[in-house]
Amino acid sequence: MTKVPLYREAIINSWRLAWNHKLMWGFGLFAAFLGQMGILELVTKIGLTGTSYAYFPTWIVLPDLYNLSTSLGSLSLPLEGWLWVIWLGLVLFGFAVLLTFASVSSQGAIIHSTAQAVKKPKKLPDVDSAWRSGTSHFWRLFVLNLIKKVVISLLAIYLAYATVNVIISASGTDYALFISIFVLSAIVGMVLSFLLIYAAGYVVVEEYSIGKAIRSAWRLFTNHWLVSIEVAIVILFLNIALSLAILVSFFILFFPTLLLWWIAVYFVSSALYYVAIVIGMILFTIFIIFVGSVFTVFTTSVWTYLFMKMHKPGVTSRVLHWFGFRS
Repeated sequence: MTKVPLYREAIINSWRLAWNHKLMWGFGLFAAFLGQMGILELVTKIGLTGTSYAYFPTWIVLPDLYNLSTSLGSLSLPLEGWLWVIWLGLVLFGFAVLLTFASVSSQGAIIHSTAQAVKKPKKLPDVDSAWRSGTSHFWRLFVLNLIKKVVISLLAIYLAYATVNVIISASGTDYALFISIFVLSAIVGMVLSFLLIYAAGYVVVEEYSIGKAIRSAWRLFTNHWLVSIEVAIVILFLNIALSLAILVSFFILFFPTLLLWWIAVYFVSSALYYVAIVIGMILFTIFIIFVGSVFTVFTTSVWTYLFMKMHKPGVTSRVLHWFGFRS
């Protein structure tokens, strides 16, 4: 294994790519709907399920959803009304299909662009080539993302039922079972997240099939498991810092809105009051879309950059480096 660049290098290069290559922000906008690469989705679903029971209420309301669907089916609408319902359903389904296609293809485009930037650092990647690469790998990337979503959701659901069991019985055995399930879900979900990150890299960069990509990703992860965890923790802290920055920006962006509110109160104008709310929401929404797009490009690029370094020359853990181990 060769000498490894610092994680700082991966972060700096990925940020430079994300900021300088502004045409990639469009890819980031759609890829953001898939969630970030890394363990953020794992933390939000597995972690919050085990602490705040955030995922469980979704499943409590399933009987209500069933009753709602039954009530909808019993409606005595005229033929024209049912045609409008079917048309609306088809439109929403088509929109979902287009959004899924754009999101998965955009993720592949970012991976392709980062790989090209690593190979040719002084040249910005070609957007058209990146998009073609993303669309050509759509089905394989779609399957990988689907596997991740399904498995992590199942783990969260299983943990949710264990959480409810603890609430109801509150016995020592149930607490021990809950902790065991929580730890096991976290480990399985984390390993799965890393595997699918690397598998996506193998699919786009090396043109591997899904099975070969997953097997290669497993070998890559077992050789660099500590590196993967370290990078995931770094990105997780960056997410926390970004969340704090967004919270601060909320008050900054809504400051003009507060001025309009004061003016509306002074002149007793309800119209101006609602205009102030709309302006504040528009500004904050635009800011969130911008930040989410750029940060998605950044995090995807970080993982792809490290993948490019790991699957060829290899990367040494900084923890091992601190303890005196050399490659």
